[in-house]
Amino acid sequence: MLRRRFVLASAAAVLVRPAGAATAGSDLVFGQSAPLTGPLSPPVLAFNAGAQLAFDTLNARGGIGGRHLRWVTADDRGDPVLAQAICDKLITEQNATALFGCAGSLSMAAIEPLLRRHGVPALGGLWVADSVRAQCRGIAYFVRASLSQEASALALHLATVGLQRIGVVHLSSPFGQEGLKVIADALTGQGLTLAGTAAVTPDGATAQEAARKLLALAPQAIVLFVNGSQAATVMATAAGLRRHPAFYGLSIVSDEDAIRRIGAQARGLAISQVVPYPWSESDRQIADYRDLASAAQVPVGYASLEGWLNAQVLIEALRRCNGDLSRARLHATLKVLQWYIAGMTVNFSRQELSGSRFVELVQFTESGRYLH
Repeated sequence: MLRRRFVLASAAAVLVRPAGAATAGSDLVFGQSAPLTGPLSPPVLAFNAGAQLAFDTLNARGGIGGRHLRWVTADDRGDPVLAQAICDKLITEQNATALFGCAGSLSMAAIEPLLRRHGVPALGGLWVADSVRAQCRGIAYFVRASLSQEASALALHLATVGLQRIGVVHLSSPFGQEGLKVIADALTGQGLTLAGTAAVTPDGATAQEAARKLLALAPQAIVLFVNGSQAATVMATAAGLRRHPAFYGLSIVSDEDAIRRIGAQARGLAISQVVPYPWSESDRQIADYRDLASAAQVPVGYASLEGWLNAQVLIEALRRCNGDLSRARLHATLKVLQWYIAGMTVNFSRQELSGSRFVELVQFTESGRYLH
């Protein structure tokens, strides 16, 4: 799709507008601040591509009450100061009705005061730690299951299959440190032993070193709380050292292309996923998503399906606003929203850290496909 760009001067960030939108006065504007470049960008871009499928389909059918949705996205490069400046512009100058698809714990924590000050709801955040979700309770709505829900499902599986000594590779960031604690607590809850931990810097430069450190402790399994390219480096390092622990990852391990590039070394990797199987043959809504993705040449996968599902939740909430498309009305509607879509229940009325409790483990094969 052809796009045109403009610059937010004080934020020094490029915003991207889908071409062909209606005039500014009739648009419903939604904003996103997220890392659109750098090592964290591949799953965000896939999420965005899936969400845009839903928005384009809606706009082609006339939008909501004759108003088109215009999604304005900005690259904050994972910098919370920049994210705050971007979101301030989106809210005060672009008059965004809501924020959608913002990513990162530090960035979400930075923009939370803005959301409350202006009464702007946020929906569909990515990689937001449970502590920050709690901080944003009542103004931000997270569809995907929480980190603690993912970790609990993973720990239960490890206990069920009899793996006792578990190592954890995690990001060295605050998000990674919280992820480590959540995973360690889940392992302890199942009576499992944390054999050791190793931190990886956000740029991935220390991934090999972290892998060697942890492998020296001979864990039976390694849980990965790093992005896809870093996970690939850890697994490739293990293969090079002829070590073969079982590998498990939380959904942050979502750069499928990076995992595929290591080929047979990825065999057996199991990942907790927070949306249903994108290749399901039995669910009509998921089949609709695949048809749209194929027509738009968007790769089918978990990240793009998550974007599409989150966009559908936003669209459903807008429909339930019954013509009052104000920030306050959208917020009130999201607060009590209960909906079933594509095999997944979304219920914000429980006032939990996530609207969905959906978590399932899938296995990545050496051919680059998932076993469901």
